[in-house]
Amino acid sequence: MHYESIRTVTLAWMAAASLAVVACGDDTNPPSADGTTSAASTSTTGSSTGGTVSATGQVDTTAGSESSTGLADGSFLDPDSSGADGPIPQGNGSQCADDAECVSGFCYQIPTIGGVCSECIDDDDCEMGTCSLDPMALHAVCTDGSLGVMCSSDEGCMGALVCAPLVDTGGLFPLDFCSECNDTTPCMGGQICTPVYDLDAFAGYLGCVDPGSVENGGGCPLDGLMGDGTVCQSGSCGVADLGGFVPLGVCGECLDDMDCMPMQTCTPPMADMTGLQGAVCM
Repeated sequence: MHYESIRTVTLAWMAAASLAVVACGDDTNPPSADGTTSAASTSTTGSSTGGTVSATGQVDTTAGSESSTGLADGSFLDPDSSGADGPIPQGNGSQCADDAECVSGFCYQIPTIGGVCSECIDDDDCEMGTCSLDPMALHAVCTDGSLGVMCSSDEGCMGALVCAPLVDTGGLFPLDFCSECNDTTPCMGGQICTPVYDLDAFAGYLGCVDPGSVENGGGCPLDGLMGDGTVCQSGSCGVADLGGFVPLGVCGECLDDMDCMPMQTCTPPMADMTGLQGAVCM
């Protein structure tokens, strides 16, 4: 059965990924207007080199030749030592513009956000599995390619698993997971390719399920913006909006008031980062 991916912009991921690419630190003891450092930093330099500190906070370097290389900018690095070599490489999760800025040697580019130091850039950088963004680590990692982990290619997923978009972000960033099926790999034996969500971990996969087997509150496929209730025990697949933007199919008791007993109304399905709740008659 053909499954059309959900198209949306996942703001929750954008917010999380933005936290991973905050620029690091700044000088804590900048030079003053007359070019001297603060009393706190010069006092430390003076004591380590044998120089004396005047009342104005300036260091007398005549008592120790090493103090002539003191750090006028208050940093812990000799500015001349990094000059042509550029900034010190940063660890995974730090902002970057190119590979040389990362300890790992990999600056993974997240569309619309920028680069972040990571374990890998593509599958060839991993000994096994696939290279993909990790929503918890907030940078790209090498996965083991098992069911439900993020992926970037079918080859990176274990065995017969394939890489499938659980939520289509329209190219902003990938949210693909190793799954049992996708648009080009349908289920066999009359089963239906259906989303299985783990919203608490912001993860999931597409799985093959029997018709009429998914309980209320479970995921069901969308056909455009309409739910396909074939997989639901109730036969009803409603549409819940995660964060007001992301449509997710959810099995429930009803689609509208006509599906409920007299004097009851159909309460729409809901979705948040704690899970799904199908529509109920109340």
